[in-house]
Amino acid sequence: PKGMLHTYEFNEQRAETAKVEFAKNGVSHLVTVHHKDVCGKHGQGGFDQPQASVDAVVLDLPEPWVAVPYAAYCLKRNACIASYSPCVEQSQRTIVALKKCGFHSIKTMEFRLKEFYVDETEYELPPKDKRPRVIDSRKSQLIGGDTSAGEDTGAEADNERSEYETEGDQESLLTAGTMEEPGEEVRTAQNLAPPPAVLPPSPANIPVPSSTPKRKKVLVARPFGTMRGHTAFLTFATAGNKLQPYPESSGESTKTEN
Repeated sequence: PKGMLHTYEFNEQRAETAKVEFAKNGVSHLVTVHHKDVCGKHGQGGFDQPQASVDAVVLDLPEPWVAVPYAAYCLKRNACIASYSPCVEQSQRTIVALKKCGFHSIKTMEFRLKEFYVDETEYELPPKDKRPRVIDSRKSQLIGGDTSAGEDTGAEADNERSEYETEGDQESLLTAGTMEEPGEEVRTAQNLAPPPAVLPPSPANIPVPSSTPKRKKVLVARPFGTMRGHTAFLTFATAGNKLQPYPESSGESTKTEN
């Protein structure tokens, strides 16, 4: 790549350590370490880059909103900026500064470290054997039809007991509406609806249990009840088309734009 990464550290010891680490990993030709406070609390702030010359800026500062105007000055049009803050109040102040400097498409996302307990478990597959068939004889029997010959369903015995045993019984039957004329056969709903018949055991309707139930191994995961670690808020924004001036500091003159 032809680009260059510039990193800024206000602590001199950490800046020297970073130089050693970059050299050890063979990327020192791609990274330039600056010992400087970009917020301007310890000397002059800023990134020491020309106006509209930087492709992206990433901030990891206690007060990132102070460095936002300096970043807006050196960022190209429609370039991106990202800011990390552990507290949402920091993100809120950063968003206000971004809006003042002409940034748009501002978005803040919260990131948390969520650990999962992962293990392999084994369970038995559901049975696939056929269940025995149950035939309901009420669906195949017509209302008012005769039962099959030789089959005693109990209707004849009920009719014999209910055929005009007394004159009062006949009148009560006529009053209840169970018969229209004398001599007509009386059938109740109970007589017309015998209990469902279950087929006798046969090789066709008896389930054959499998010799060994099949089992399957799967990888499962469940989150822990508590989420350890600190919160992390990342704010992203895009620079506008308008070039931003160099930030004023204590009434000093504005830096000359290139």
